Amino acid sequence: LPHVKFRVFTATQRKAESMKVMVYLIALIAVLIGLSVSAEHHGEIATHGDGPLVLIARLHSLPEKSAEVIALSDAVDKVVESGEPGMLLHTFDRDPDDKLGFVWTEVYEDSLALEFHLRNPDLVKYLDDVSPLLDSFTVELYGEVSKSAVNMLRATGTPTKHYDTEFGFIRDLTP
Repeated sequence: LPHVKFRVFTATQRKAESMKVMVYLIALIAVLIGLSVSAEHHGEIATHGDGPLVLIARLHSLPEKSAEVIALSDAVDKVVESGEPGMLLHTFDRDPDDKLGFVWTEVYEDSLALEFHLRNPDLVKYLDDVSPLLDSFTVELYGEVSKSAVNMLRATGTPTKHYDTEFGFIRDLTP
């Protein structure tokens, strides 16, 4: 194709492009968190888990097992995308400083969407299959998450830390 030009990136350019993608991802998370709740500044935020929330899962692969971790994660990502409409964002990223480290970033519509995710048989199978390939797996929750969703997540045995929201706002982006 004579009219198509291909660009060759140096390692520095690839790193810069990766940083741009990360900035866009963070901006997207901020936008998605505001999809279903009106803006409130330093006031009452939903306390029953009826607003968007963020889950960060940190995984560390055993040596020589990262390809299997990636393959299992890719497969479950496709299932989650097609079967969980309450999952607004679901990305699997590699730690830039540790080739065996990975992070799931997940944005849920609300706590019910998180509970639905935790009951997904494909997720349960993924966790059973990937756990022997890892030397660590932890979860962080951000936002107002219902107690039932937090308890359900902790019942899986996964070390979970829920960061209580002190203040902030969620912008209403509905047209």
